[in-house]
Amino acid sequence: MSASEDRAEVQRTLEAVWRHFANQDPEAMMALLHESCTIWDIFQPQLVNKASLEEYVEADFDQSAARGPLSYTMKDFKIDIWDDTALARFYLSYVYEPPGETSGTGRITVVLRRFQEGWRLVHVHEGQVPEGIPT
Repeated sequence: MSASEDRAEVQRTLEAVWRHFANQDPEAMMALLHESCTIWDIFQPQLVNKASLEEYVEADFDQSAARGPLSYTMKDFKIDIWDDTALARFYLSYVYEPPGETSGTGRITVVLRRFQEGWRLVHVHEGQVPEGIPT
């Protein structure tokens, strides 16, 4: 597989993860996360690890469904690959409609590993895009 094909496959994997989240399909999303995946979630204060991953996913899907319909865009992908490891960075803009409306843009960094089943997420780090230096 060429480098550009690898990058396209990584991007498709990432797009699938967020699509499964938006479509409330936790099983499909979990299939793309390695069992030892860790997550710094934009709405969670604690690092999610292997022991808390299933509980986190259930709670994250519940909070998303309670907020209201979700729309999002992913853009400006930067993907580097070294053998069976990929580092992806991109922006994700999201809008939740009522009743729990909120919106924002996150900077997302994801580490993926290529396994026999394909690319799987092993770490996700989400953070809000800052609006300037705090005063």
